[in-house]
Amino acid sequence: MNTRKMTLSAILMAVGYILHQIVPGIPFLGGMKMDFLLVMMFFSIFMMDTYREVLAVAMVCGIISAMTTTFPGGQIANLVDKLITGSLVYFVYNNVAKSLPKTIKVSVIALLGTIVSGGIFLSVGLQVSGAPISFLDLFIAIVLPTSVLNMVLALFMEKIMERAGYKLLKKA
Repeated sequence: MNTRKMTLSAILMAVGYILHQIVPGIPFLGGMKMDFLLVMMFFSIFMMDTYREVLAVAMVCGIISAMTTTFPGGQIANLVDKLITGSLVYFVYNNVAKSLPKTIKVSVIALLGTIVSGGIFLSVGLQVSGAPISFLDLFIAIVLPTSVLNMVLALFMEKIMERAGYKLLKKA
């Protein structure tokens, strides 16, 4: 990974961390927060050339999310979720979504990546914590709205990066 990619990835992760910190938790769901760091991870992955770089980005995002989670058992869940989701996003971006226009590609990956990430996170988190909370309730109340918000944020970020002159999305 070259220095420019590392620097831009670090900036994206810092922005994601800040968004994660300033977004308030949802009171009626025990203070759970939406994971905006995930969108920044997606954009970092879009820049990566090798799977090894993707694993590094996913692990760093998992560690940052694990340090800031409020979900019981969320530390382990974040690490597992980011590694699996990062791998999946890299595969889809480089193999499945090649022929799609850039805007649609970013939208679909952000939407589906967040849904997959949330499902994995909740599955692992609820298993580890043993919390008596319904997976389906959390999925509907947190993951689905977050996936729509992440899709909008991804489109917004893509336009910002484009206007700033960054050719963030390779092969687009």
